[in-house]
Amino acid sequence: MKYKTRIEITTEAADKNEAVEIVGEYLSGNVVSGVDMRCTTKPVNSQQKTIASVAIVSLLLLVGIAVSNYTRPTQGFYASVPGADAVQPPLKASAKDKVDAKFKKQWEAKHTWETQNFAKSTK
Repeated sequence: MKYKTRIEITTEAADKNEAVEIVGEYLSGNVVSGVDMRCTTKPVNSQQKTIASVAIVSLLLLVGIAVSNYTRPTQGFYASVPGADAVQPPLKASAKDKVDAKFKKQWEAKHTWETQNFAKSTK
C-alpha cells in the first residue's frame, strides 16, 4: 500500500533563504536542535477505489431515476387536493343563449355560488 507523508518544519530565520538552508541542514542530519518538526502520514487512495465509488453512486442515481418514473402518479400533483380543479364545465345552452351576456352572467354567478358552497362544506 502507498502512503503520503507531510512534514512541516518550523525554524527561526532572518529570511527565506536562511530558513531553507536550516531545513536542508536539519534533514541531512547536521542540525540537531532549534528545529520543530511535525509529521503526518495517510494512506494514498487508489484509483480503483475512486472509480468503484463513482460507479456505485452513478448506479444508485440511475436506479433512483428509473424507480421514480414508475412510481410517479399518473394524475398529477393536485389530483388529491379537493377543489383544485380550475376547469369550468362546458356551458350547456343553446347557441342563442351562449352569446347572451345576461345568460353568461347568471351562469357564472351560479357556478361561483356552487364553488363557494363546496369550499365551505369541505372545511
